[in-house]
Amino acid sequence: MDPVVKLVVEIAGILLLGAVGEFIFARTRVPDVVWLVAAGILAGPMSGLIPAGALTSGIPFFGAIALTVILSSGAFRLQLAEVAAAAPRGIFLGLSGFVFSVLAICGFFWLSTALGYVRPSPPLVWVLVGAIVGGTSSVIIMPTMAMARVPSRIARMLEVESSATDALTVVVTMVLIDLVVSGSADMSRPFIALARELGLGVALGVIAAALLVPGIPSMRDRPHGYTIFLALMLALYGITGLLRGNGAMAVLVASLLIGNASSIVPRLFPGAHGLQFAASQTTGIMQDQMTFLIKSFFFFLIGLMFPTDLKLVAMAAIGVLFLMLMRVPAVLLSTRRMGLGKKEFWFLVTAIPRGLAAGVLATLPMQYGVPGAQNLAPAIFAVIVLSVLVFAIGFSIVGRLPDAPSRIT
Repeated sequence: MDPVVKLVVEIAGILLLGAVGEFIFARTRVPDVVWLVAAGILAGPMSGLIPAGALTSGIPFFGAIALTVILSSGAFRLQLAEVAAAAPRGIFLGLSGFVFSVLAICGFFWLSTALGYVRPSPPLVWVLVGAIVGGTSSVIIMPTMAMARVPSRIARMLEVESSATDALTVVVTMVLIDLVVSGSADMSRPFIALARELGLGVALGVIAAALLVPGIPSMRDRPHGYTIFLALMLALYGITGLLRGNGAMAVLVASLLIGNASSIVPRLFPGAHGLQFAASQTTGIMQDQMTFLIKSFFFFLIGLMFPTDLKLVAMAAIGVLFLMLMRVPAVLLSTRRMGLGKKEFWFLVTAIPRGLAAGVLATLPMQYGVPGAQNLAPAIFAVIVLSVLVFAIGFSIVGRLPDAPSRIT
């Protein structure tokens, strides 16, 4: 078969699998990404029908677009008023969960290295891997919360956590990759350089938002409004990088401000109509479609690149166990004096799916030349798959538990 025709057929199949996966998810409440990953494993490692190299050549280019879409969509939807009023615990759970996840991965590497199962590497690389898998996936959490019978306060916490950590993992990972590649794995590089990158990213994000917000009312109902927004976010990401700033931070800040313009503008300019600066329904639909395309491609790719080395899979399973164990103190800290029931507590503990952001970030270390990163992406893909399985099985089991009156403080 002609290579072009074969590639077109493969892409068509991936998109159809994504649509079918969402249909099955609506019927069975099993996350649709499970079916995408399963299809990738079947088409790749099991049958050899599609070699992993058939799709991986475009990852470096597609990755930048994927990161921009993840950051802009997540930040755009994150409403500051809602977070400040109703979900401070979700933000705290996101931060504490991220920190404990990094500690879990560092502990895993330390133990594995001491036992001789993993080659020695700089501790900063351990932190980098921990940052990549440090956050839960909003692409998996949010649809599941909409379908599952989860108490509303728990669902809101998990939604805010996953939205916040999607952005957090991207920003921290990009900074750490820059540290490792610059040869400063011993942390000798002045922290003022990092502050400059992040500060420049914040400044350019604020400037971009200030320039774009006045045009929202005129573009709000235009059919290409979201296309222009996405194009400008991609340009902002690239320009910030050229100026040696952090492009991820710039996109995050700009999207967060633009997405909250309906509440920010009336406070800065009394008399302004906030609804004129609110996102239109078309924008939401376009964001969902872009996320769907990226999600379908990457989760199928994760299955396609799932490692066949049983030792690597076993090590990934141990890593997921470490993440699960360290999830417990994060949940306990973030829910103090909340009066959680045991069922609610275990809902929070089992909500550890890693997903789209981790999948995209897993491909960056090798792209940027991080030493010893050849087997890193398949290993992280295995962690993603196993964490999603733990989440799907765990939520199913916890959902069947009785609503016990006993509380966990």
